[in-house]
Amino acid sequence: MRRWQANLRKVARTRLDVRLMVRGIGRPDEADADALLAPGVRVYRDGPVLVDRALSPFHLASQFIENAQTYHQRNFERLDFVDLIDRCLKLADIDRERTLDVLDIGSGSGSSVFATCRLLPRAEVYATDISPQLLGMLARFVESNEILRGRVHPFCFDLHRRFFRADKFDLVIGAAILHHLLDPRAALANVVDSMKPGGKMIFVEPLEAGSLVLTMLYARVLEVLATLGDGDGTLAQLMRAWRLDVQCRLGPPAARPRTPLLDDKWVFDAPYLIELAGLLGLAKVEIHPAQHDLTNVFESAFRSMLADSGHAALPIPGPVHDAVREFDRSIGLDLKRHLSPTGIIVLTK
Repeated sequence: MRRWQANLRKVARTRLDVRLMVRGIGRPDEADADALLAPGVRVYRDGPVLVDRALSPFHLASQFIENAQTYHQRNFERLDFVDLIDRCLKLADIDRERTLDVLDIGSGSGSSVFATCRLLPRAEVYATDISPQLLGMLARFVESNEILRGRVHPFCFDLHRRFFRADKFDLVIGAAILHHLLDPRAALANVVDSMKPGGKMIFVEPLEAGSLVLTMLYARVLEVLATLGDGDGTLAQLMRAWRLDVQCRLGPPAARPRTPLLDDKWVFDAPYLIELAGLLGLAKVEIHPAQHDLTNVFESAFRSMLADSGHAALPIPGPVHDAVREFDRSIGLDLKRHLSPTGIIVLTK
């Protein structure tokens, strides 16, 4: 009975992308892209986007398909992407004056792509995502911008499939993508194959230790809300949901019955990332806090979660603010470097 119920929930969350299914029918293969693609991969053109002919029209992550516009609105205008990518490039010691082929994975509607183009003026960027809706938004913006036109090449495919030819890319950037993947190791094996020797991958991802501190912070907020008589309000409901979200994502990535139902599937820790780098034959792995200034890292994470969930304007009682800030006052900067909720992961081939 439980397995039947789980399968029914999975079917209920599965989305058929009818547009994707219809648009590919009768369209010719795009032969001009063959030199970029792995053997056997065929693509067709959907406007400015090249789409993998093997891409399934069935999806589980609804936020990237029928809710793509909402996802775009919450993430595209985030002003911190240039600063974030700038920090990533500094930590990875990337020569910004080189002519680079850059693979951006999980590009969405383009925040990380456009920041990369700004910071790497001689790079060509291959923007990739599983959502044709989000890539379409990206591609339309590129076509309208003379500076970007010709530098950004959008491809729609599933990272769990080998897509690009070997030894193509100097740099790979993924801003919040690995924790969405059902099998990060399998996907990264395909990405590593497409990198040049000595190439680097940079990922911005949630880290387990800092995420566990956040569950403690959320529990403290729940205590404060209870004393204020607001234990069942919107903020309290969010705190319970966020605690459960972290708890469902703990442990090394290994698919469980609930995993396909989660949009955010994992948080990562250093032992797993070190082991993963070894399994992929990579030469080096480094893990850094995503923020340069960690003074208010937990308050920033709390506010970011509110914004990402569409609750940026939710009123926060003063005692809750005090409780959140107490975590930042009580934890020293040296320890915060190991407890940052979000990390920048640099992997070298």
